[in-house]
Amino acid sequence: MLASNRDIGQCTSVCLKKPPRHRKDLAAPKINGLRERRIRMKRDPTVDTIVKLAENLGMSVTPSEAEDYAHLIETTLADYDVIREMSEPAVSPEEQRYARSDSGRRPDEGEDPYNAWISRTKVAGADDGLLADARVGLKDNIALAGVEMTCGSTLLEGYVPSVTATVVHRLLDEGATIVGKNNMDSFGFSSSGDLSDFGAVRNPADESYLAGGSSGGCAAALASDEIEIALGCDQGGSICVPAANCGVVGLRPTTGLVPYTGIFPVERTIDHVGPMAQRVADVAVTLEAIAGRDGLDSRQPADLEPEGYTEALGRDISGLTVALLEEGFDHPESRAAVTDAVDSAVGRLADLGVEVKRVSVPIHNRAPAVAWLIWGYGSLQVFKQAGQVPQHDGWYDTDFKRIFSKCRAAAGDTLSPMVKATLLAMEYIDQRHTALYGKAKNVSRTITRRYDDVLAEADAIVMPTTPGKPLGVDPELNQIERIIRTFPPNKNTCPFAITGHPTLSVPCGTVDGLPIGMMLVGSRFDESTILSIGDAYERHSS
Repeated sequence: MLASNRDIGQCTSVCLKKPPRHRKDLAAPKINGLRERRIRMKRDPTVDTIVKLAENLGMSVTPSEAEDYAHLIETTLADYDVIREMSEPAVSPEEQRYARSDSGRRPDEGEDPYNAWISRTKVAGADDGLLADARVGLKDNIALAGVEMTCGSTLLEGYVPSVTATVVHRLLDEGATIVGKNNMDSFGFSSSGDLSDFGAVRNPADESYLAGGSSGGCAAALASDEIEIALGCDQGGSICVPAANCGVVGLRPTTGLVPYTGIFPVERTIDHVGPMAQRVADVAVTLEAIAGRDGLDSRQPADLEPEGYTEALGRDISGLTVALLEEGFDHPESRAAVTDAVDSAVGRLADLGVEVKRVSVPIHNRAPAVAWLIWGYGSLQVFKQAGQVPQHDGWYDTDFKRIFSKCRAAAGDTLSPMVKATLLAMEYIDQRHTALYGKAKNVSRTITRRYDDVLAEADAIVMPTTPGKPLGVDPELNQIERIIRTFPPNKNTCPFAITGHPTLSVPCGTVDGLPIGMMLVGSRFDESTILSIGDAYERHSS
C-alpha cells in the first residue's frame, strides 16, 4: 500500500552541513573490485575499536583476540557489501498516484493562529469515495512522499520521505484531500502540547491554554474548522487527550486494526494511528476507510476483518450497559467540575436507556506507571535502533533508518529536554534493572484481564478522558516543571494503550469555558459499540 518515490530528495538541514558526502551515502552506488576492497578496508575496525566494543558489551578481550575478531568482522562486512548491492523489493508496484500543488511550505503566522501546522500542502485524492472533498491533516510523524516530516523535532527538519503511509493512501483512494502536516510534541513524547520544537499548540477555545498532546496540532486544526478530519498517533493518550482538550472526537483503535506502516514508531506494542474529527460520524467513516490489513505490518492479525463502522451510527443504544469506573474519577489531579460534567453525560446515556453500573478496578491507578515504563523503554530502543526496532516481519523503511541515524549522531544535542530525560532514565534502567521492562509487560497482562472482566459484563467502560481541564500556557515554568506536568493528563488514557482496548473521547461540556471529554472504552475490535454510544450521546446532546 506504500508508494515508492525514491527519486525525491531526503536530506535534513542538520545533515546538509556536508551535502556532497550525504548525497553520496544516500545514492549507495555500486562499486566493485579493488575500489570496493579499499573502501571496506578503510572501515574495518581497529584493535582499539574492538576493545571498546567489547567493553560496551560487558566483555574484555586481549589485543591478540581483538585482531582475530577484526578479521572475522571483515568477513561479515564482505557479506554486508553483497546485501548492499541487492535491490530492495518495491513497497508497491504503483508510483505516487496523486499530484500535489507543492512540496509543502511553512505557514505564516497569519494563517496559523494556533500554531497547529508544521507545513501546508495540497494532495487531492480520487474524484469520489467515502471521504470525497474532505480536508485532512496528518500528524507530522505520518509519511507523505515529497512533503517534509519532522516528528515535531528540529533534528529531522528538512527530511523528506520517499514513501507514503498506508493510511494516507487509503484516505486518498476514498477522495480525501491532504492539506498539511500538523504540529506535535517532539517525537510524541508529551501529552501537554507545548513540547514541540516548533512551538506550543494553542487551544482554540482559549489561547491562554494548550491544545494537549502529542497530536495537538490535529485537534486545534479541527476545532478551528481548518479541516474536517485528522489522523493522529497514540502511544498513551496522544489522540484522546488533545481531542478532549479541544472539544473534538478522537478514536484510538484496537491495537492492530489500522496498519502503522510508514509512520514513525515509539514502541511497537503500543503504536496506534487513528481518526479525529468534529463528529463521531466522521470518525466512523474514516475508520472504515483506513482499517484492515496491508500485509506490511506484522502486528495485524492474519484473520482481521474490519466491520462497516458507519453501520454503527444512528443505532438505538437502549439495553446496553456501561460500567462507570470509579478509579477513573478519583485521581489526585481530578477536578470536581470535570467529574460532575462527565457524571452528567453518563446520566444522559441513562436517559437513552443505557444501564449504568459502578465498578472498581484498583489496578487502574497503578497502570500508568506500567504504561510509562513500556513507552519509555520502547522509545529508547527505537532511538538506539535509528527509528525502527528489528525482529519483526513487517516492512522496514531503510531510507529513513539511515538518515535518522546520521542526524542523531550529528545533532543529538538538539533533542528536546523531554526526549533527553526519557532516554537517559531508560538507559539507566536498562543498565541496572534489566528485567523491569519484561516485568511491566507481564503485569500488563494482569491489567488487561481486569478490564476484560469488566467488559465481559458491560458493553463499554466510561470515565473522564482527562482528570482535569487543559493545561495553561505558562512561560515561567522551567524545563523540569514542564516535563513533570505532562504525565497527569493521560492517567486515564495510557492504561488502554498497553492493553489494546479501543478508546473514544467525545466532547461532553466545558469547565471554565474549556472543553472536556467523556471516554468510552470497548472490547478489542469492537469499535462499533463505542461508536454507537458516542454517536447517540452526541445526537441527543446537540
